[in-house]
Amino acid sequence: MPVSTRLLLAIAASLLPLSGTIAAPSAQPASTAPASSCQDDAFRCPAWMPSQAEMRSTIADHFCELADQRRIQPRVNPLVRVESSPLNCGALGEQAGSNFVCGGEMRFIGKGGEMDTITFSPTLRREEDGRIAFYVGNDEEGEQVWRVPAPRATSATCAVR
Repeated sequence: MPVSTRLLLAIAASLLPLSGTIAAPSAQPASTAPASSCQDDAFRCPAWMPSQAEMRSTIADHFCELADQRRIQPRVNPLVRVESSPLNCGALGEQAGSNFVCGGEMRFIGKGGEMDTITFSPTLRREEDGRIAFYVGNDEEGEQVWRVPAPRATSATCAVR
């Protein structure tokens, strides 16, 4: 599949509405997730891809920011923890720094163990300063808009109290 077709598919997937469901806790704890964030082949998993830990942290930052903005509303109360499932990421190009896509689920976990999950597959890229940015659409001039989420520690919804 040509790179441009992959990019279009990834962009389309990232624009799909987020779906939320109540689910039981995952059987795979975060500590057993593989170090790599993507499938192990030369095209989908180049050396420059972020690690599972880096991507899971960035994804959690992003969803906490969305919750703070009331763009999503976790259905657990009180919220005690947020975590991402192990991710499956893939590069959209062969050259270092290409955009990439990651898929998985975000888990909002309540005091009694109840969980609200949201599946995702955003298009991402590494910024020049090393932070990971999310593709959010195009501006009025047709230029791509990328956004780095605020750290989870600053989140009113997810900050550890």
